[in-house]
Amino acid sequence: MMKVLFAASEIHPLIKTGGLADVAGALPVSLRQAGQDVRLIMPAYQGILEKLAPVQAKTNLGDPFGIGDIILLETLIPASDTPIWLVQCQSLFERSGSPYLDQYSKDYADNHIRFAVFSWVTALLASQGNLLGWQADILHLNDWQTGLAAAYLKSWKTEHIPIVSTVHNLRYNGSFPMSLYPDVRLSNELLDLHGLEFYGQFSTLKAALVYSDAITTVSPTYANEILTPEYGDGLDGTLRAHQDKLHGILNGVDYNEWSPEIDNNIAQKYDINNLDLKDENKKALLIENDLSPDLSKPIFGVVSRLTEQKGLDLVLEAMPSVLKSGARLILLGSGDPNLEQAFLQLEKDYPEQVGVRIGYDEAYSHKLQAGVDSLLIPSRFEPCGLTQLYALKYGTLPLVRKTGGLADTVFESGDAANGFVFERADTQSLTDTLHRAMDCFNHSQAWRQRQINGMKYDFSWQKTTATWLNLYQSLLD
Repeated sequence: MMKVLFAASEIHPLIKTGGLADVAGALPVSLRQAGQDVRLIMPAYQGILEKLAPVQAKTNLGDPFGIGDIILLETLIPASDTPIWLVQCQSLFERSGSPYLDQYSKDYADNHIRFAVFSWVTALLASQGNLLGWQADILHLNDWQTGLAAAYLKSWKTEHIPIVSTVHNLRYNGSFPMSLYPDVRLSNELLDLHGLEFYGQFSTLKAALVYSDAITTVSPTYANEILTPEYGDGLDGTLRAHQDKLHGILNGVDYNEWSPEIDNNIAQKYDINNLDLKDENKKALLIENDLSPDLSKPIFGVVSRLTEQKGLDLVLEAMPSVLKSGARLILLGSGDPNLEQAFLQLEKDYPEQVGVRIGYDEAYSHKLQAGVDSLLIPSRFEPCGLTQLYALKYGTLPLVRKTGGLADTVFESGDAANGFVFERADTQSLTDTLHRAMDCFNHSQAWRQRQINGMKYDFSWQKTTATWLNLYQSLLD
């Protein structure tokens, strides 16, 4: 049995801003079901304790950063009995709203110290088993918010513990002005081209890439893409230097959360054997959005952060062409204020065909997955993507750009066809693919076959867990 400390800045169902939370909420549970002793660590954001079992132990780690006492709380996630440590520091983490952004949707000015403290505690817990009577065999870090843990362990020169670092999105590299470096209490010896230095700043994600024993990304194609300047976001050189320890492991899906057979959020449960019942969800979603419950034309959906990365500007440009042919669009998302306003304007321009909800609503995202015919994911890059995996399970055909995890999971040609794919990130390519989808929708037998193909795929965490166990074991051998 391996002991794994899994560090993440967000964990579903405690707090979620994106796919990292889904992974952190599901992979450790799957590993525990496979007989491993996996424990979680996360900041104690405002309101988190209310969602957990009563605190079992409390350890005061003092005030080494001069920002107030750091308290380590030990408890359980009730739904899975997974042990979790929470890093409590009132001045850093007990804030309303996003874990990373202020009320103006700007990064907190002290994010460098907030996640340095989180990383410091993670490193301390991983390296000093006598602290709480549990010694990890493996430390698993996730994204820039945990990256400095690898740097602390490097600087402390403690007994080596193997480190795995997972990159969920390389674009978020945790880079900060060099003037802030003294705040994180690390040696200047780490500040060089082969360490934390990143174009005149320091990068917490680069720390994870350089000082980890294994680097993983969330799909095989993305692992190859980030070695290139086009997708490497300035870190491709570092990744090429450490290519021998880079692995692409596709994310999984928690089918206890995402399956139309058991989903209590949707109007009508259904499965691969009674796909006609999906129509009840389509009607319910149309009615909820005050749109005509006409099922003779396809309903396209979007569940996404509204950013340029996600290609949502292309949707705005391409959509009028298919709306004029009778299609509908239903969107759930938030992000770039300009994109939010543009989609709200599209709704005003096509009030009978477009429904827009700005924000994020977990239950409504399930309704949308079950209630649309095709999910649009025209991303300029996409490390893995989870929404297309959910869509496949719900018999909702993904329409995607061929990149990252989308390229690994959605196919338009051959016997395995389960969606629609385009290659160039431009309006014309998306428009052409939308019209191909509409043509396929009008040939019900071909559409149904793609639905069945998609629903047959198994992207469960149980299937992926064996790959993770092999990787962990290879670091211990």
